[in-house]
Amino acid sequence: MKSLTIANQRSCESPRSLMSDVIDSSSSTSESSRSSKSLLQLITCPICLEIFREPLQLPCQHTFCKSCLERITDDRWGRCPVCRGCYRVPFAGVGSFEVNRTIVNLLESLPHTEPRPMLKAKCAFCKLEDTITACEHCREAICRKCRRQHYDDFCKYITTKLNETQQETEKLIAKEAENIKNHEENVRRSDEIADVIRNKVATLIEKIKQEETKLIHNVEEFRNAEQRLIDEKTTRLQDLSTINEFCTNSQEKLRNKEETDQEAVEIRRKCEDYVLNINDLQSQILVVKTPTRRISFFNRDISSDAISLGFVEVGLTLEPIETSVQLSSVPFPSSSSKTDPIPSAPSIDVDLQQCPKQLFHCLSASLLQPTNDNSVGPSPSYRSNVSITENNGYCRQQHPQNHRRAPRIIGKRGTRDTEFMHPSSLAYSKRDQLIYVCDTYNNRLVTYNVEGVFQQVYNDTTETGEVRFYHPYAVHIDSDNRLYLIDQSERRIKVFNRDFKLIRVIGQYGRDVGQYSAPCDLCTNEQKYIFVCDAGGHRILKYNEQGQFLLAWGGLGTDHGQFKCPACVCVLSGDRLAVSDWGNDRIQIFNSEGDHLLSIGQRGKLLSEFSRPLGLAYDEGTERLFVCDEGNNRVTIFNQDFTVAELVHSKIGFHGPYDILLLKDGR
Repeated sequence: MKSLTIANQRSCESPRSLMSDVIDSSSSTSESSRSSKSLLQLITCPICLEIFREPLQLPCQHTFCKSCLERITDDRWGRCPVCRGCYRVPFAGVGSFEVNRTIVNLLESLPHTEPRPMLKAKCAFCKLEDTITACEHCREAICRKCRRQHYDDFCKYITTKLNETQQETEKLIAKEAENIKNHEENVRRSDEIADVIRNKVATLIEKIKQEETKLIHNVEEFRNAEQRLIDEKTTRLQDLSTINEFCTNSQEKLRNKEETDQEAVEIRRKCEDYVLNINDLQSQILVVKTPTRRISFFNRDISSDAISLGFVEVGLTLEPIETSVQLSSVPFPSSSSKTDPIPSAPSIDVDLQQCPKQLFHCLSASLLQPTNDNSVGPSPSYRSNVSITENNGYCRQQHPQNHRRAPRIIGKRGTRDTEFMHPSSLAYSKRDQLIYVCDTYNNRLVTYNVEGVFQQVYNDTTETGEVRFYHPYAVHIDSDNRLYLIDQSERRIKVFNRDFKLIRVIGQYGRDVGQYSAPCDLCTNEQKYIFVCDAGGHRILKYNEQGQFLLAWGGLGTDHGQFKCPACVCVLSGDRLAVSDWGNDRIQIFNSEGDHLLSIGQRGKLLSEFSRPLGLAYDEGTERLFVCDEGNNRVTIFNQDFTVAELVHSKIGFHGPYDILLLKDGR
């Protein structure tokens, strides 16, 4: 084992011994030795200096090992290590390069009884010159005498690894068996829930059918009664028609006669009978008042909520991480700084075994900044932490007294007062010193004090049954302590006073000028103008304090001033606005009249790059802009000149940071 370790060390510190220890052939070397050396050069990779493994050919016709190309290729483009020519990596990866069939055939043509070229070299173990072969495992030059010892060391190493792998496999088998059992229980539970839903639907259908039978029976009774009246009145109508026809014909006959005869007497008799009939019919039609009946159906429209049987909730519980995790915050000097790059901040050890089963997301606030004397120390402005909401159902806060403490996590997934179902927006009332959280899928607003202590819940309806909102999505509080709320389901922007009485509604739903189709965020400036992000219309709308439309700008596109689902808007100093252009992975800066000033970032993971930027917050004191980079699971902080100041993230990271809020005391 010791010799194997020494061999492995030598292989890491320098090119393989097989290549480094080959002795140059003298003028008296045999022809077979020269051919072996030439063959070795043909089948040797220029990068690892070993015999080719999976030889791939670049467009420049140079050949390298597949693993070597994967190691030196970081992006979609690369340079050949031999000729320095540029090549483009296929979308399927390095493995899509053409295989060098000539080298493959050459390697396959080597005799299998003689493991890869034999040449005069020094043994890596005994250091004696002998006919050596290259070990298929480590590629070391091994003589025949040391081959058995090397194989024993190899077997001992492999046996140890196999035992470790077997132990880990047994643990994984037990864990997977437990997981399968849990999934089977979930399947059984799903079947039970499906049966309950079917029974409820069947019961509801039966009740609806009974209601249908009752209503149809009432309608049929009315119809039958009306049909009987139709038959009676039809008979009367026929009798009246017969009498009328008799009167007409009889008058014609009497005018043609000159004296009374038997026919005239018969006409007189029938006339007397018909007079009696007319009297009876007259009493039935005119004297007896027949009521005129009408039928109507008062439809009670059943809303989708009224017939909703409930909802199926899929809970997610994550197991605790059984290790300690270090959190770090990486500061970056601005582009104008002349100091050397600043090292990362000291990491914080957090024992996650003491955390609850929900995944413990944390944010380190030990940010380092260069001081005037070029020393490195904690930034005074950022010794406290930042409040963050995430779309996994957590709202967090960290105590400002000790920046080394883990950030405080508020709530978990659920429906109780201190739990959330998609917290989507944050707002801070400076007058009341309260934090407002939009708990969207629980259909409510929740308030906390600045220490993260639960205060109150504002439900969608009042105690008197008055509807306040339905699925609140974004909240904002202006300088007059008025609360602006975007109602996601009704697609309305509502303004409330501090008693939660509705003051007015801003704008209306639609796609015409001055209307919004999918409002997702809003803000107000010192002049009381209201700016609304319309993600559906890909534009920004401007209203005055009374809700009158003033201006709109934007449109779907990638040019400056255009948007693709703008997600958040924030007021900056100098009468400017910052808009997170979610679909275009950038931040755009405008003045309050909609003139484009600057675009920041593009899609990526590097500095000044984003992946679906969402929430924005602006620190008026330091004039720094905070951006929630959802796709990269981090918060990016920009200086006054919009150069990157810091990237706030951690190894266990955020999970889709959704919105960010700066409190009055710097947290």
